Amino acid sequence: MSLLEQLNNEQLFTKTEHEIVNYIKTNPNLIANMSIKELAQNTYSSNASIIRICKKLGYNGFKDFKMAYMRNIESLKYVNNKIDFSFPFQNDEPTWQIINSMACVYKESIDLINAELNIEELEKIVEILDTSERVFIYAIGDSQITAMNFTNKLIKIGKLFQIATQNREEIHVSHAVTKKDCCLFISYSFNESYHNCLKVLLTKGCKIITLTANHDDPLYKYSDYN
Repeated sequence: MSLLEQLNNEQLFTKTEHEIVNYIKTNPNLIANMSIKELAQNTYSSNASIIRICKKLGYNGFKDFKMAYMRNIESLKYVNNKIDFSFPFQNDEPTWQIINSMACVYKESIDLINAELNIEELEKIVEILDTSERVFIYAIGDSQITAMNFTNKLIKIGKLFQIATQNREEIHVSHAVTKKDCCLFISYSFNESYHNCLKVLLTKGCKIITLTANHDDPLYKYSDYN
């Protein structure tokens, strides 16, 4: 049983000891620079109570325990736990665990996307974006923030993409599109404005690319690439 598992074993400790252990688990960053006397003061306990806990865990004293504990906490930063994407952490979790959970969310997201990518189709999309006369990006809300980040990076390599939805002029932009252009939609859910634009764009003969997780969205059905 690991040290952290032992600390979560409530049957191992008395009520007083459990309060000390709970303080240690909740405040790992403070423990790193804390003496046994300071820990005793902060937990309204005694040096003897802390030493008893250390011995129960297999350590001669607080210093040995603290070194082992901090090593365990540090190693957790690199553990790939399964995280609930909707609720990656709880209110009562310590900061180190929240940081680890958020890191896992991003790592697992990247792995999931990587597993789903169709490289051949992706390369075709890149070619279209690169060779089109103009590229118009349709993105609203959080998607627009992502689109702005994307276009900012493209500027640095000499590519000027326009966000059609930036001033809510997407319908007028759609009417100005030609068959030499490309339109990139970033969509999380059904959006009436997008669908009105799609009706216009389908008459223009331009290439349409959609980035979405919603396969029921008409954008997915009518796009050239997804």
